[in-house]
Amino acid sequence: MKTKPLVGNQSGLALVLTLLIISFLVAATIQLMVTINRQVSFSATQREQVRLDAMILAGVHLARAALLADQQENDFDSLLDNWAAFDQEMLADLTGDIELEITVTDLSGRLQVNALVPQDSPGPSAADQGGRQAGQQYREIWKRFLTSGRFAIDNEDQAEALLDALMDWIDQDDDERPQGAEEGYYRAQTPPYGSRNAPVLFLQELLLVKGMTPKILYGDDEHEGIAEYITVAGDDGRINLNTAPLPVILAVFPDVSVEMAQELMQFREDPRHRELLGTMDWYRQIDGFAGTGPDDLLWTVTGQYFGITVQARLDQYRRTGKGVLLRAENREQTMLHWQVH
Repeated sequence: MKTKPLVGNQSGLALVLTLLIISFLVAATIQLMVTINRQVSFSATQREQVRLDAMILAGVHLARAALLADQQENDFDSLLDNWAAFDQEMLADLTGDIELEITVTDLSGRLQVNALVPQDSPGPSAADQGGRQAGQQYREIWKRFLTSGRFAIDNEDQAEALLDALMDWIDQDDDERPQGAEEGYYRAQTPPYGSRNAPVLFLQELLLVKGMTPKILYGDDEHEGIAEYITVAGDDGRINLNTAPLPVILAVFPDVSVEMAQELMQFREDPRHRELLGTMDWYRQIDGFAGTGPDDLLWTVTGQYFGITVQARLDQYRRTGKGVLLRAENREQTMLHWQVH
């Protein structure tokens, strides 16, 4: 007995195999296309990131050039200087399709964290005595600043405790102030860590200090953060009234109203008063300021440390660089730290 070939079954199997092969090839093709698209997209992203990084570097050079030109032009700094407000139309002409924003901030207008504890210098020099006096006045200024109602500080006792802890964190001894904290307190935390007992290097470090919280440092929906008005750059305690923000002005002048402080800010932003801003006591020309203010040891009209922020944008891509620049009297410039993200 002869068996007939299963021609129909073989044809069906061949069709199934053909369909499977075609399906595999289609899937492989689609996967290849996805991979290629990803690589193209990644390459485009990399290309734009390189362009933005180059523009960030160009922005830094523009900021440094503006600070150098201003230093060559005069020996004081104010918000009327070119570095304080870059011409956006000029930048647009230079950068083409990339949007570049440059912000330079005179950190001498902010309260210095490290000036709370003046660094000791050998001998009873005038500079040493001045530093100690500035430190005493600084604590009072800081207390008025912290208790202004702008920040998440509930009362004067909380401000005093925070200042004690800040000063203990900075000073070089292990003696606790009444409401402060030294090595023993921090070693008992989880996880344990040590007290710096040296000048603060970064603002974020303040979150390690007893009593400091993100709400106080950076603010929340109901409060401002103190980070906008303080700096870890410098320790001489000198404030540039030409660039100090409103909360700092109110802390420095305890008997001055908000309206008077705003009048002072309007005075220093008037181009007609530009040359007056080079004098240490220009503020006394404003009604209500004649007999006010701390000791002259706290004043300066020259910036030494400058915060630089450069942001470059192109479509959905964005890069931001931030750092602190030291500008010395001999016109040398040193970037103390710089970070791009």
